[in-house]
Amino acid sequence: MTIRSLRGAVIGSFALALSLAGCGGGDEPPASTPPVAEEPNKGVPYLGVDGAYTSDPLAVECANDPRNPGRVVFDKQERMSFYQDAEGTMPLAEGCTYEYKGFEPDPHYFPESPSSVWLVFERSAGDAACDAFTHVILRPPHGDGAVKHMHMRYGDGSTTAKALLDMSVGDHEDSDDCNPWWSVYCTAGAEGCDL
Repeated sequence: MTIRSLRGAVIGSFALALSLAGCGGGDEPPASTPPVAEEPNKGVPYLGVDGAYTSDPLAVECANDPRNPGRVVFDKQERMSFYQDAEGTMPLAEGCTYEYKGFEPDPHYFPESPSSVWLVFERSAGDAACDAFTHVILRPPHGDGAVKHMHMRYGDGSTTAKALLDMSVGDHEDSDDCNPWWSVYCTAGAEGCDL
């Protein structure tokens, strides 16, 4: 063995020892555990997706926005009905059946807010009127007391749940007074949401 190869072996062994001891001299921070999205409404029956919700009457810029149903009725997380008006007299689609696909983190607020997630639903049955609501995602109903609030986005078969999620990115640039993809729904009968 030559001195040059011996010196290379010693230097290599020393560098390996420093690296294993955590003294590699690199500027990389130690690996941390990545944030994990939190399951929303864990332990709440039907994840809270049960009952009637109306567009928040206190959000005057959105309360009568035609892009959002005025009333949404959930039946045990499986069936959804959508109405143009808050009273539920003008149906857009009724009795649409859905399969819960799980939850996804909001691409704008996650990971800073691990509980900022959307419940994802895909229509599995219903008449042609339900086609407009093929994909539905919800910020799950939440709030203190009897009055809950939630957010909803929907799309027909030409969209995807991912496309609905991606509406979070850049929506602060929306020039509308009412951004329909962040409209607020309250427990039906409430005079306003408890935000």
